[in-house]
Amino acid sequence: MPGLGLLLDLLPCCVCLAYVAVCPYTKVEESFNLQAIHDLLYHGTELQKYDHLEFPGVVPRTFLGPMAVSALAFPFVRLSDSLGAVKFTSQYIVRAVLGLLVCLSFAAFRRAAQTKLGRAVGTLLTIITTCQFHFLFYSSRPLPNTFALVLALLAFRFWLLQQHRRFIWASGAAIILFRSELCILLGLVLLMEIGSGRLPIWRAVRHIATAGVVWIGLTVAVDSVFWGRWVWPEGEVLWFNAVLNKSHLWGTHPFWWYFLSALPRSLLLPFLSLPWALYRDRRARILAAPPIGFVLLYSLLPHKELRFIVYAIPLLNLVAASGYANIWINRRKLPLFLPLAAACSLLLSFGAALCFLHVSRHNYPGGHALSLLHRLVDSEAEANLGSVSVHIGVEPAMTGVSRFGELRPSWNYSKTEALERGSSDMHQFRFLLTSAEDYSSYKDTHELVGKAEGFARLSVTPREFPPVKIMLEDRVLILMKKRGCRQVDDGS
Repeated sequence: MPGLGLLLDLLPCCVCLAYVAVCPYTKVEESFNLQAIHDLLYHGTELQKYDHLEFPGVVPRTFLGPMAVSALAFPFVRLSDSLGAVKFTSQYIVRAVLGLLVCLSFAAFRRAAQTKLGRAVGTLLTIITTCQFHFLFYSSRPLPNTFALVLALLAFRFWLLQQHRRFIWASGAAIILFRSELCILLGLVLLMEIGSGRLPIWRAVRHIATAGVVWIGLTVAVDSVFWGRWVWPEGEVLWFNAVLNKSHLWGTHPFWWYFLSALPRSLLLPFLSLPWALYRDRRARILAAPPIGFVLLYSLLPHKELRFIVYAIPLLNLVAASGYANIWINRRKLPLFLPLAAACSLLLSFGAALCFLHVSRHNYPGGHALSLLHRLVDSEAEANLGSVSVHIGVEPAMTGVSRFGELRPSWNYSKTEALERGSSDMHQFRFLLTSAEDYSSYKDTHELVGKAEGFARLSVTPREFPPVKIMLEDRVLILMKKRGCRQVDDGS
């Protein structure tokens, strides 16, 4: 049934693109790759204009992922520009390109799963994935983890098809170029293949050595040009996180957080089918061993985020799909409530995914504030104001502002971080995008002209409808310097 296969390939793509349309903005974790894609598209070889030279981040990142996405997006961005679309349209395009890359890799993984485990498992794998939220939501987000996910899905495909050489090369690229922690997950797969005798150790060592030299040589050659020094970016990230163990500075969670919070949220109700699948299907136990082992070992690091284990989701979904398929195939032999519960769990998961999406669209007040500023200052107002300068504070910079959102070429947008709040240096800017908490420092010199709300908390009121409501709060303010307010020296 080729038509069904095409539908199963298109379904995740449509959901992913819908997520991009609803939540087009990005967070601070995605800023390097997004700004790098912007600079490659709009500055080309003018490296002195690149954002990373002014805001390098804690550790360097590779440009190889942004180069691939910008190359694929380039013709569509140029077409968009030639048609007169606003610059922010390009952000939709590059995120759509990245999301479709992940979906294409997922389609290849699904087809391999179908070949290995049967048509029902392949079909249910797609249905389960599209009824969840986090995997497809992250698929278009320009994180290092997302670029690694493209290669990890291909590596899983090659593992299922027993194509060991391709598995090692795809794994090496994912580990060396983008996310070194994948050496745990993909390394466990490799050890299983060697231990089972399906992959001779001498052949594994030969391919690992060759792939390692090639991928390290590629990233050092390319990234050293962009960073202006000899550098292996992911090597420095590994040193920072694993050797220096400084990732805990960004917060910590208890050991079981991935199993008690991250995985249940990302898998939703199909998470409950894992024990059934492990009990009924020996193949499921083999598939589950690497992701469960990976999450267990990675839980030893105190700093935890869901995106760090996003690669485990497709394999665990495959295990869940085998459990659902077992229930479907044996539905006449099982109690009626089991097939009904399985079907209802998918419907409820899809409803939960829509709720997650509704909450997530309120997590980007910085992006909404910059968009609102451009709407407030039309061409007539801009002519009256003369030169326009905007300072973007930490809060808006972390919650949605990007170079793609800088729509007015004549404006001066600044993200300088060293300026003291409320100081005379801030008076040189006509507009300020700042945290709501900072308003008291500017109320005498600036007037409030706009604001963007953001997610604060959930309110549960069982006697009302809906019983769960999203509570918003002012997060980012748009301030305009009052007329007659002059810049003064700090000592006057």
